[in-house]
Formats: sequence, C-alpha cells, structure tokens
Amino acid sequence: MKVLIYGGSFDPVHKGHYAILKAACSSLKPDKVHIFTAYQSPFKEKSPRPFALRKQMAQEALSSVYPNIIFDDFEQEQHRVVYTYETIKRVKKLYPNCQVYLLVGTDCLNDLPRWKNADYIFKNSIIVAGKRKGVAFKTQDFKYILLEGNFPLISSTNIRLAILSNGLLPNSLLPQTEQRIETDLMYGLDLHKWLETHLRPKRYLHVKLVAQASVELGRIYNANLEDCALAAILHDSGKSMSNEDLVNYAVKHHLKVRDFEDICRFSPSLLHSEVSYHIAKTVFKVKNKEVLNAVRHHTLGRKNMCLLEQIILISDMASKDRKIKEARLVKQAALTSLQAGLIAAMKVKLEWTIANSKWVAPAGIEFWNELCLSDN
Repeated sequence: MKVLIYGGSFDPVHKGHYAILKAACSSLKPDKVHIFTAYQSPFKEKSPRPFALRKQMAQEALSSVYPNIIFDDFEQEQHRVVYTYETIKRVKKLYPNCQVYLLVGTDCLNDLPRWKNADYIFKNSIIVAGKRKGVAFKTQDFKYILLEGNFPLISSTNIRLAILSNGLLPNSLLPQTEQRIETDLMYGLDLHKWLETHLRPKRYLHVKLVAQASVELGRIYNANLEDCALAAILHDSGKSMSNEDLVNYAVKHHLKVRDFEDICRFSPSLLHSEVSYHIAKTVFKVKNKEVLNAVRHHTLGRKNMCLLEQIILISDMASKDRKIKEARLVKQAALTSLQAGLIAAMKVKLEWTIANSKWVAPAGIEFWNELCLSDN
C-alpha cells in the first residue's frame, strides 16, 4: 500500500501546491493521500488565520486532484507544533506495512537533513520532490524521487504581501481560493475596502505606493515585510478628513496629543497621524506596537525610533507619487543608510514648512536636532 503525505500551512494554498500534488499523484498513483494542514509550522510564526479556515482553503483547492485524498486533522488535534517524523509515525500506525511517500519542494529537499529526527524520516519514507524554478538542487544521500518537470516558484508569504500591499489578488491563486479570500476579505482586503471608501483616490494610491517603497526598504534592512506593508497601508487612514473633522475626532476620542492646542490652532492637519493611529488600533484591531508606532510617528518622528518606524517615515517621503525632486534624493539616501534617509526626509519636510511660512511643531524640531546630534 502506498500512502502519499503532503503538508503545509496553506496560508493561502496556491497553484504551486496544486501542480506538485497533481504531478506526484499522477506519477506514484498512491492508494491514499493524506494532506496535513499545519497547526503551526516549526519554521514560521503561528498564522493568525485559524486552522479550520486554512484547511477549508486546502480542501476547496486540492480535493479534485485525486480520488483518495484525506484532509487530516492530526496537527489540530495535537494543538502544537508537529514535526514531520511524528506525521510519518501516525500514518504508519494507521496503515501498518505501508510505504510512505513524503512530498516536498526542492527548497525543503535541500534542508531535510536538518529537520528534527531526520534519520527516522529517511528510514521510514521515500522523499518525493518537485523541482522549483530558481531553486538550486543539491544531490542528496537519502532516497528520493524527483518529479519530472519544473514547478512554479510561488510563495504564500509573497502572495499575502502582495494582497496586503496593493489590494489585488495575484494570478498565482486558484479560482476557489480567490473566491474564498474575496468572500472573507482576507489578507488585508478588508483594509483596502475601507480605505477605498474613506480616502480620496490620490491618497489611496499614495498609501499603496508607500507600501511598495516600505517593502523595498524592508528587504534591504531585514524588516518584517508584512509589518512594513501593514503600517504603510494604514499610515494615512485619517488623512482625508478635513481639519475640522480631525480636531473633532481627536476631542471625541480623547486622543492624547502633544502640543494639542497649538496644533489645532496652527496646523491641525498634523493630527492625521494620531487619528490614523487610533483608527488602526480601534477599527482594525491592530495590536502590534511597532506597527502602531510607525503609523503614529510617521510625520514628525521621535527619539529612538524602531526599524519599522524609520522605514515608514522615509517611505512616506520617498514614494513614487511625490512630485518634488527631493523625494528621489530621500530614497537614494536611504539606500546608503536609514540615518541618511531620515535626515534627508526631515530636511525636505522642514524646508517645505519654512518656505511656506508654516508653523513648525516642536516634536519635529526635536527629532531634527536628535538626528543631527546622532549623525555627528
């Protein structure tokens, strides 16, 4: 009896999952296929999407691949990280004397010797791997089968990032999964639906371009890319309010704003950062303090900004929709160092404010002085 095992977070499931599973089933013709949705991957943070929803997406997308597919709840029943050797033990207990085949991508194939109890995996299963475009393949000492053809290099992480950044579904998704994501407004579609309603078109375009810029900087400086995109998308959520509405919102919700009276008198538009912070926290229930602080301090900055805060402040000033030529200089400076990017961004802000005879907020002056002192 041949049993094929295929596991993943399926967050979300995509065409790459479908293609490799179909190829393995066509090649091996297993008697049973067990698909294990991960409760929590040993290599990733726990998904905020519940097990049941991710399993449902896997069922909707993959159930038609082969007749004898079982969507196994084993990991959910354990309610913890489950390692591959444990999954193999379970299958061998269910089907004594069966031959277990473990389906993985070539990226996993290269890493398998470092997996927990790897010797047990190699002794009790035959590895089946699909070669993915762009992933170098290393010859291995253990027994494995390499499926014919190349499989698409698709990442669930990059899919989530793309949806969160621009509100569009990439073509790497299956129709069933697209429908599920749209129906449940997953991966940030709920944010985009709200923003499209509450922001003017140019402002909505701006937040998407800031998300793009922040992800680019995040890759360079090893930031959490989904945090970059989330903070960027939300950083101007209160921006389309009138000055009067911003003041009324701050009063109604008892927002604690430094120099509140002066800001209301001289530059009430500065309140949009505090209002956006409050919207992120209360409307969208964002709990990540770094994301919230990045939204809150993207305009005036503050002392000891974390990595994400720095990236959002710079990206806001360097986004492609900025018509001033200095925006390009901000981006170029940030590629040298974040410190240089912050100085360039704040210099543009201050020069514009002074040139237009606008009131300069004390917090902005203090941050500028802090940057200059630390740069020296």
